[in-house]
Amino acid sequence: MRFFLDANMPYSSLEVFKQLNLRASHARLVGLGKVNDDEIMKYAINNGSILVTKDIEFGNIIRFPVKLHEGVMVLRLPSFFTAYQINDVLKDFLKSVDIKLLDKTIAIIKLGRYRIRKA
Repeated sequence: MRFFLDANMPYSSLEVFKQLNLRASHARLVGLGKVNDDEIMKYAINNGSILVTKDIEFGNIIRFPVKLHEGVMVLRLPSFFTAYQINDVLKDFLKSVDIKLLDKTIAIIKLGRYRIRKA
């Protein structure tokens, strides 16, 4: 399973995936640091990746139907959170779920809790 980090995610979040032996790439690494949501999703779909983002728009099942992509993880955290705090929440979430269950879902991740919507 692959993950694709949106440009709004800290670049250091790649290290979280590496520590957990999960494959991940970042929008800035592939030249997509300043593109629109549709281009980000298109890249994730074409590369069979679950999108990891802080952009709540990707949780919109009308705009981005679950059956059309590999999955989305939306981190809904306070805007003042540092990269370190974001990475802690991300790591805690990834360690607490069966990664295989994220396929074809939308996971909304908040501080201390999460919910997963299936197709």
